[in-house]
Amino acid sequence: MDPNALAGMAFTLILALLIGGFILLYPLSRKLGQLLEQRMGVKPQLDEEARLELADLRQMVEGMQADLRRLYERQEFVERLLAEPKDSSVEKLNP
Repeated sequence: MDPNALAGMAFTLILALLIGGFILLYPLSRKLGQLLEQRMGVKPQLDEEARLELADLRQMVEGMQADLRRLYERQEFVERLLAEPKDSSVEKLNP
């Protein structure tokens, strides 16, 4: 077989595959791009169960923050008591 004819057939076959692939894949790539834009632009809507769970979690975190604040205040109080000189506490008890 003639090498020029073989090269011509290979070129034609590759060109046909490229054009066919472009025709088939172009709509799919556009649809994929639109889907990705929608996902990035719009926050996903949560169902009712997820919203309730999120509200419960927020409430639990707020409760934990309040507990942590109270613990911090108690710790500060104890540290102030421990920082006082011991002699002054004895004098307060025995005037």
